[in-house]
Amino acid sequence: MAAKKKASWGGARPGAGRPKGSGGGPSPNARKNRVAVMLTDTELSKLARIARRKKLPIATLVYDLIAKGLKSLR
Repeated sequence: MAAKKKASWGGARPGAGRPKGSGGGPSPNARKNRVAVMLTDTELSKLARIARRKKLPIATLVYDLIAKGLKSLR
């Protein structure tokens, strides 16, 4: 019986990439928390229209709206 061949999907080459432990981790200002929001089709269409007009991704527009709203609550 022949020896079972290990699956070979490629992978990291020895010495490739940055050295282990050299990363500093995420920036303290990194946006890393997700919030799920349910929108109606009408609401999403309106956001998409505004985002297109401002030439922004929808997610960036939503982030800006939330950030401005939170600042106004202080």
